[in-house]
Amino acid sequence: MKCLRYFLSLILVLSSWQAFAQQRPIISQYMFNQLVLNPAYAGRDDYTSFNAVYRSQWVNVPGAPELGSFTAQTGFKDRPIGVGLMLASDRIGIHNNMFIFGSYAYNIRMQNGGKLALGLQAGFNYLTSDFNQLDILDQDDPYLSGQQTKFLPNFGTGLYYHDAKNYVGVSVPYILSNKRIREGDFYRDVRIDRNYYISAGRLIDIGPRIILKPSMLLRLGDNMPIGYDLNINFYFDEIVGFGGSYRSGDSFTILFEMWVNRYLKFGYAYDYVISDIGGFTKGTHELMLRYRVNFSAPRKHRMCPGQLYF
Repeated sequence: MKCLRYFLSLILVLSSWQAFAQQRPIISQYMFNQLVLNPAYAGRDDYTSFNAVYRSQWVNVPGAPELGSFTAQTGFKDRPIGVGLMLASDRIGIHNNMFIFGSYAYNIRMQNGGKLALGLQAGFNYLTSDFNQLDILDQDDPYLSGQQTKFLPNFGTGLYYHDAKNYVGVSVPYILSNKRIREGDFYRDVRIDRNYYISAGRLIDIGPRIILKPSMLLRLGDNMPIGYDLNINFYFDEIVGFGGSYRSGDSFTILFEMWVNRYLKFGYAYDYVISDIGGFTKGTHELMLRYRVNFSAPRKHRMCPGQLYF
């Protein structure tokens, strides 16, 4: 019985906690708010933006991942800096991972009009496992009862270049490879893996009212196979956008965007899962809202000029 308890504990902890360890909160619409991957994105322009995302992953699967996130970032017209904030709650089954990180970026203006930013971030993860939610036979089992918590400070860095038509980013959001839970020797090897991200995209005018944006994301991890996202988006009249993505070995995604006005943007993504779990789920739904405003302007003139495509 003792060996069986150890085995069940191992399955529960590793399957969920290591899912957290793979990377930062996974969202399909990351290309519209890259602060979740790269702190150098903070202050990408001179305006202020707020972004909220809700993601329900693997619909119909009990205990499937569920994510809520909020980011805010702003630049300053008279100073070459930007600041940002990320709050997120990523839940898998009985486990919840809360992210709170602040970002700072320093921008260098290039001769071609582009910007090269160096970003730093610092913050912490607060991890909670509530084993009381489990329906088990032995309610007095010390390994499968009670609540476990862990506070993990961390920091990361990144580079981000963009001009009017292109962007390239490189980042390491987590530099420390912390241990998540330690209960004697049992959980000693459960860690946050260090991940590396490379992103790039380009705007291409294919007509007087149509813009094409191909983009990609490359993911590398210390203990993970190389992963990648390939994305394509079409924009019409700076009002609506459609697109699709492929995430290696995981899913195909349909993307939709709509600018309600010059301040507010709505986004929706549906992931069709092609991994082994695909036969048990109806896919993944993701909603996004972005509010962008120029607080440095007089109250009646705070609309930001043009749309922000990346």
